[in-house]
Amino acid sequence: MQFTQSALLMLLLFWTLQIVGSWIQWKNYRTALGHATRRWGDGYVGMGRAQPRFGFGVIALLEVSPDLEVRSLQTMSGITVFARFKPLAGMQQGSLAELARRYAPGTDDSKLARAVRQAITQVEEVRAKKG
Repeated sequence: MQFTQSALLMLLLFWTLQIVGSWIQWKNYRTALGHATRRWGDGYVGMGRAQPRFGFGVIALLEVSPDLEVRSLQTMSGITVFARFKPLAGMQQGSLAELARRYAPGTDDSKLARAVRQAITQVEEVRAKKG
């Protein structure tokens, strides 16, 4: 009986830690997305995510001007609670087309490339809807 109680208590403790960690991650995600949408009122924002079956995933946050110039590309990967969005070096300038060529399928199929391609697709879909 003592073992069962201890096991249930440990399960409850780990479950609580998981919930707290998820809440912290969600808060960081919402803060970064909020800053991206408030920073520029005239451009487009795209989010991309690549989650492997095992291991850490990558989230890409892409900010693009109305003339399709990349304003910012930030990525987040790592352990959930400790991960933060960080600017991707060398990607703060250039066109959306250049970014798409750099991360084209076949050239680079890393988690980062898949997340960036998904963010680019999202920007293009939003742009097409606006006309």
